[in-house]
Amino acid sequence: MPSGEWKQRYERQREVLIDGTRHFVVTVGYGEGRPPFEPVTIEGQTGTLSEEFLDEHAYDLGIQTVRNCEGQMVAQEPVPDDGVPSIAVDWGTGATAALFTGGDVIFQEMTSYSAGPVVESWDDVDALRFDPENRFAQRELEFWRGVASAYVDGIALSGHLFRGPLDLANDLRGNRLFVDMHLEPEQVERLVGVCADMIIECDRFLRSEIPLLREAPGGIWGVGLPQPGMLILNGDPVDLISPEMGERFNHPFVERLIDYAGSLYFHHHTLGVSRFESVSRIRGLTIQQFTNDPKCPNPYDLLDDEWVEASNRATIDIWHGLNEQADIDGLLEKMNRGRFVLHAGTRTADEARQLVERIRAFDAGD
Repeated sequence: MPSGEWKQRYERQREVLIDGTRHFVVTVGYGEGRPPFEPVTIEGQTGTLSEEFLDEHAYDLGIQTVRNCEGQMVAQEPVPDDGVPSIAVDWGTGATAALFTGGDVIFQEMTSYSAGPVVESWDDVDALRFDPENRFAQRELEFWRGVASAYVDGIALSGHLFRGPLDLANDLRGNRLFVDMHLEPEQVERLVGVCADMIIECDRFLRSEIPLLREAPGGIWGVGLPQPGMLILNGDPVDLISPEMGERFNHPFVERLIDYAGSLYFHHHTLGVSRFESVSRIRGLTIQQFTNDPKCPNPYDLLDDEWVEASNRATIDIWHGLNEQADIDGLLEKMNRGRFVLHAGTRTADEARQLVERIRAFDAGD
């Protein structure tokens, strides 16, 4: 696809996510006739299965990830939607925590976990810091050097899919953190604040070492902005605590990251779909995204004026397929007063194009 077309996609997204002059970011995939999706494979392995694997192949993994994105770009050429390919490091929650602790990591297929909490007493918070010489930080640099060696215009980059400050604190302290919120809230705030500062230090380090991260568009999962710098956060703990606790222990520290980065994508789940209004009030938030959970509400079934109002504070990204809903036009009529990221999957490219045109008819702009 010509580079100008990718620039147009990013500009259309900016109009929704930043300017608020349009209402829908649209990503529509299709099945029949689409070139096959090729997973990133190194020596027959499709996952970051061990630290040894990363030591040997982080650079090659970066190259292959770019090649994978190129294939996605070719496959999406027939559909004039807004989706963009993206790359962000995510070697599992354990590897992300180890960026800051240097602790042991348990790898499983396509993910990883921490071996155990490291903040056993509050005195341990004083020892936390981001170390650029950390083995995982060095592996990520190698990955990004591989990406930079093969990069093609149009791919959005995010230095890391970070665990949000509260999520990282949960890993470092363990589930005792949720009791601590009641018994020692000031200590929880201290820990979460340290986590926020370490995330900033890590992101700044990656961008200082890899010029491409200071130049390429930023984004993830089909969403992107033409400027670099968007931070991506996993915010799952807000789904497990009350909105009031989220506003104390989550929101101020996310806002600290927004002040640093300028734009931020906040991921959580439909388990916490009732938190949509509270999360939307995080000052400066760019996108609030919901990933589907089994047996949890479909956001499209809940859409009302309060959702529209919340989306005008921070665009709402809904992963339930729009084309699977009963009254598509009714939903679009309701949502075209707000700002939403819409996803869908169709059988053919022709059907995908028709759906994009159908959505565009409700999104002429203000």
